Amino acid sequence: MKFTDIRYLKTEKLIFDAFAKLLSEKSYEKITIQDIADEAMINRATFYAHYADKDELRDGIHQQIVDQMSDMIEAAQIAKGDTVKVKRAEKLLADFYRGLEKNPSIAKIVLRSISQEVMQEQFGSLMHDKYDHLLAKLNVTESGKKVPTEFVVAYLTSIFTGTLLWWIKSDFAMPAKELSRLVLTLISNGHLTVMGVIIDRDDCD
Repeated sequence: MKFTDIRYLKTEKLIFDAFAKLLSEKSYEKITIQDIADEAMINRATFYAHYADKDELRDGIHQQIVDQMSDMIEAAQIAKGDTVKVKRAEKLLADFYRGLEKNPSIAKIVLRSISQEVMQEQFGSLMHDKYDHLLAKLNVTESGKKVPTEFVVAYLTSIFTGTLLWWIKSDFAMPAKELSRLVLTLISNGHLTVMGVIIDRDDCD
C-alpha cells in the first residue's frame, strides 16, 4: 500500500532523518524506538503507525535503495536485446554511488545492519526482474557442462555487493566515477562476454 497523504510523507521523512542521524551517533543495536521518536519530535504511537519496529524501518530503507536502483536501471536503458551498453551502465552505477556518498549515514545503515547475503538476494531478484531476457539466453559452460544461471547471478551480485560494502567501509576511499568504471571493467572484460553478452563500449547517448 502506498501512502500519498502529505502529512504521512512528512512524518516519514522525520522518522527517516532521525534514524539516519542516530545511526551516525550510536550503533544500530543501541537505538531505541523512543530515541527515534524523540529525535523526530513525534510520539511513539505515531512511529508505530508507520513501522512495527526499527527492523521494519531498516528494511524499508534498504528497499528504497533497491527501488532507486531499479528506477535508475529503467531510465538508463543499459541493455537492448543481447547487448549491454557499458558507458550507460557506468553512468548509472556512478550516479547510484554518488547518491550513497551524499547520504553517508544511509550507507552506514547498509553496512552495519544489512547482511551481504540479504543484499545479494535483493539485487539478484532485481536482475531477474530487469534482465530475465538476457539470463534466459545465457549458455555458460565449463568442461562441457552448463553452468546454472542462478550461479551466474550469485557470482555477479557478489561482485557488486562485495565491492559496494568495501567502498562504504573504506569511507568512500575511491571516487564514485572511478569505482563504477573499475567494477564495470572487471565484469565486462571477460565475465559478460564469456556468458555470450554483447558488449557495447561506445554508446552512451
